[in-house]
Amino acid sequence: MSNMAEYARIFDTGTSDEWVEKRKSAATEIKGVYDRLEPQGAIATASIIAASIADGSALPEDIANGAELRIQNHASSFVRSADQGELQIKVVMLAAAIDFMNDAPETHGWTNADALAAAFWSALWFQRPLEQAKVEKLRQDVLVASRSRVLRVADSARRRRPIPQIGNVNIDQDSAPGTKVNQAFMRAVEPTISAMRDNAALDREELDFMWWLLSDRSETLKESVGDMPGAVRAVVAGLDAAAKLRRLPTDAHRNIVLRNVTDGDPLSLSELMGMLGDRRTRLAASLGARMTNASAVFPLITAIASGDTGIPFANEKLTASEWGARALLEGAIYHLNAGTAGGL
Repeated sequence: MSNMAEYARIFDTGTSDEWVEKRKSAATEIKGVYDRLEPQGAIATASIIAASIADGSALPEDIANGAELRIQNHASSFVRSADQGELQIKVVMLAAAIDFMNDAPETHGWTNADALAAAFWSALWFQRPLEQAKVEKLRQDVLVASRSRVLRVADSARRRRPIPQIGNVNIDQDSAPGTKVNQAFMRAVEPTISAMRDNAALDREELDFMWWLLSDRSETLKESVGDMPGAVRAVVAGLDAAAKLRRLPTDAHRNIVLRNVTDGDPLSLSELMGMLGDRRTRLAASLGARMTNASAVFPLITAIASGDTGIPFANEKLTASEWGARALLEGAIYHLNAGTAGGL
């Protein structure tokens, strides 16, 4: 649960209980906005908010106006302003994101809450700490909440579902003639078939991932990953592995991707692209169409796809292992959003 009382100190250590309660009520409304987003919209929204909190820029009008209205529903005197009003909107939206990621149910699928969490984790991970300690504390809280949800969902989504017995065939006498038996039969067998289908998808994921692991080859580049330099191997393995997954990656997947990666000197994004060389264009071709409004979530994929490294924090140096872990996370979000998970 987010701590609005603590976040209120960003603005004024003497902020009243009334101020806190009104912002908490506004955050509850904004949770409803997140809940109505499709996964792609959740990714784009997380990217925009994360980029805005990092560089202090204004939010787009549609997002800022919607949040302003929801704050005003409970605090009529609130006015969006360039000094503290804009920051208040970001604080309430980030607090609402924490609550939404913590409260939304965890399922076997790819939901808006999962997409929001994965996107926030990816975007906030690729940033420098903020100078304002109180705002940085909020940013870290969102980072922790998003990472925790992704890892929980990644583990729980891979638990096999118990197979229920086929239920009784109960015919609804009010059904139209000719459909009674079919509808009754589908109601009886659907829970069994659904559980078997989900379990089979997880079996297929494990088999595909294991065959890829044993081959020690990149199916994207058609070459052995063992012959690649450390950082290149990490990125290529991370992207290849992500394409095999049908759910978000677990720590185990990350450890497998990085099992033979040796960290040398940390590399910036432009240095990494230089090491990839012509492999970059081949990796880009394998990705196909990508989201163009979520570069904060996909800094690595954006650079691979476009060759452009002029993005925020591109000069930050990461180890080969960190680049590999990022490739795995970005790749998983990319394929789950594009509907190409479990591909290659």
